[in-house]
Amino acid sequence: MEKTGRVIRMPITKRNGMQIATVEYDTPEAELCSIKSTDSRGGCPSCGGGCHACGKSDAEGLLVVQGNVVNALNVSGKDLWIGNKVGVFISDKAARFQGLYAVGIPLLLAAAAFTVIFLRTHSEGLALAGIAAGLAAGAAIAFGINRILKERALPQIVSVYE
Repeated sequence: MEKTGRVIRMPITKRNGMQIATVEYDTPEAELCSIKSTDSRGGCPSCGGGCHACGKSDAEGLLVVQGNVVNALNVSGKDLWIGNKVGVFISDKAARFQGLYAVGIPLLLAAAAFTVIFLRTHSEGLALAGIAAGLAAGAAIAFGINRILKERALPQIVSVYE
């Protein structure tokens, strides 16, 4: 899947000469999301439903996600500057793999730790501690995989439009 966007932060050049740039997608459906503690997810009256801040420039709420900003690896061979329009590509396989190791591994280890500890001890307190240990171990494994893969796990800038 390829999306277009603009470079919004000066690219960082790594030791191997590759640039990592922060890109904001041009897609209107990926806008600022804010979930408030009293939010009923019905949208606001001025702009209808959906997940957006209705034109507000400030981020409010408990959970704020900027879904249209990503860090991407420049494989186009051209130097990037702030304001360049670029094409960003991430394969569906890479996106699924990232979701698997970021969410799947910690949840799987938490469920396994809970089950094993509860079946052995029949203690809910220890089993809940097993969930915490499983989540911590899964997060450590996910960060380790991320550290090993480094730039290979990032979306790629495949084209730079003049």
